[in-house]
Amino acid sequence: MPTSATNYFDTVFAFDGSSTYSNITLEMQSPAGTSATILADTNDVLYLGDANRFDMAIFDVDTAGSLGALIWEYYNGSTWAVFTPLSATYYTDPDDNPDTMYNFSKDGAEQFPAGRMSDWATVAVNSATKYWVRCTSTTSVSSAPSLRSIRKRPLAAYCSTQDVFNLLQLKNVTTTDGSGTDFTTSTTPTKATVEQYIEAAQSQIEYTSRKAWRPSYIHEEYHTFNLNGFKLDRPHGFKIFDLKIWNGASWDSKTQGRKNDYFFVPDTNMIQFSRYFLLPARFTSYNAPVWRWGGGEFTMPVKISYLHGNDIATDAREGGIVFDMARKLAAIEVLRDSDFGNLAVSGMDRVSMSEKISGWTQEVEDKLDSLRSFEVF
Repeated sequence: MPTSATNYFDTVFAFDGSSTYSNITLEMQSPAGTSATILADTNDVLYLGDANRFDMAIFDVDTAGSLGALIWEYYNGSTWAVFTPLSATYYTDPDDNPDTMYNFSKDGAEQFPAGRMSDWATVAVNSATKYWVRCTSTTSVSSAPSLRSIRKRPLAAYCSTQDVFNLLQLKNVTTTDGSGTDFTTSTTPTKATVEQYIEAAQSQIEYTSRKAWRPSYIHEEYHTFNLNGFKLDRPHGFKIFDLKIWNGASWDSKTQGRKNDYFFVPDTNMIQFSRYFLLPARFTSYNAPVWRWGGGEFTMPVKISYLHGNDIATDAREGGIVFDMARKLAAIEVLRDSDFGNLAVSGMDRVSMSEKISGWTQEVEDKLDSLRSFEVF
C-alpha cells in the first residue's frame, strides 16, 4: 500500500493572529476526539500543512460558524499569495447565489486546483517546513466554528513518489553516498514532475474503471423523485453534504438520519427516505404544448451533493491492484521521458527499459480490464 499518501495533514495550526500557534494536528486526525475551535476572531489563521502537495481539504464541522469573507493563501517561494479555491460546497442555493464559497457553516470541502498554485513552495511556519495553505477571516466573526476533523486529498493519492522511486530502484544523487528514498527538487525527474505522472495515472484508472479510490466531490447531482429513494450515480458514496427537494417555489433542505428525513446506506449506495414527501403531479400533454406551472419544474426535483470514492488503504479487494497500477503507470512515464544518468543502480539493466515498459504496460491493461465497472445505458 502507499507509503506516504495519507488521508490527514502532517500539521494543522490555529494561529491567534498575534503570536500564539496552537497545534491541533492530533485533534484534526481523530474525528471521535475533542473538537477544536478555529478562526475565533478576525485575522485568526487556520494553517494546513503537509510534506507533499494536496488539492482538497474535507472539513467535519462540530459547531457551525458564521464568518465573513474568507481569504485563502499559499506560499509561492517568496510571499504569501492570495488565490481563489474551487469551492466544493455552498451554504446557500447556487442557483440564487452562485459565487458563495464554503464558510465552515456546515460539513464541506474546499478544493485547491494545482494549476492555480503552480509555483507552490515549502516554507517554515512555527518551525514546521511544509507545503501550506492558510485561511483567514478578515472582515467579521459572528460565531467561531469548531471542527471534529480535517482530512486531505493528496495530489498523489493512489501511490507516492517514493513508491515510484523504490519500484525503479533508483539512487538519489543529492546525498553524499548516492543513497536516497525519494525524488526531490534536484533529481531528474523532479518530485513535482513525478506527481504529475501519478495524477495522470489516477485519471486513467478512474476513466477506465468508472470508479475512484480517493475522495471526489459531486456537486448537485439531480435525480427523479421516488418514494423508495434513489441510488447515487457514482459508486462508493461515503459522505452526504446536502440533499434538497424542489417544492414548487424553492429548494427544501432535508436532514439526514433515520429519525429525520432520509438516511444513506453505503453498502447499496442508496438514499432511503424516512418520510413521505408529496409533490404536485406532473402534467403531460400529448397533443399540444401547454403553458402552466406545475409541469416541467418538477422534473428531476431532487438534488444531492456528496463525496464518493473508495479508500485505497482499506479496500482489501482492489486497493492493492490500484496502487500497483498507479506506480507502474507513473514509472513507465519516468522511463520514457527521463535521462537517468547515474540515478540507476547497478543491475537495473539486466532487464532493459523497453522490456520493463512493455511488461508493465500489459500488466496494467489486464488489471484495468478486471476493474472496469459494468454500465447500464
